[in-house]
Amino acid sequence: MAPDRKRLQQILLRLPAPFIAALIWFLSSQPVLPQPPGILGFDKLQHVLAYAVLAFAACFWVSPAFRKRRPVTALLLTALAGSLYGLIDEVHQYFVPSRECSVRDWLADTLGAVAGAAVMLPGRRR
Repeated sequence: MAPDRKRLQQILLRLPAPFIAALIWFLSSQPVLPQPPGILGFDKLQHVLAYAVLAFAACFWVSPAFRKRRPVTALLLTALAGSLYGLIDEVHQYFVPSRECSVRDWLADTLGAVAGAAVMLPGRRR
């Protein structure tokens, strides 16, 4: 692949993570959110899914060489970044009317971040 094309691909792959983080922040800033019916109406599942998507997108900020050389470290760093963002967002919600800062929500955020970051672990090859 040509260097310019490869660089453009790297930039495009990194774009979703900040947008997802901004969307999470925007939604957390709302005093009331509509709740979908059924299992997706379960608050903790929404946290897990949102942070799994965020961590998956954040994987593209870790260089492929580092992911290949140190996959567990890359997973832990990405999950830690997602968990810290979840913690900051929970504190942010403390200041939003009708919202609360919840340790359980932060734990769900962390679980989602770990799950989303786990995709960077390489599969076993024979």
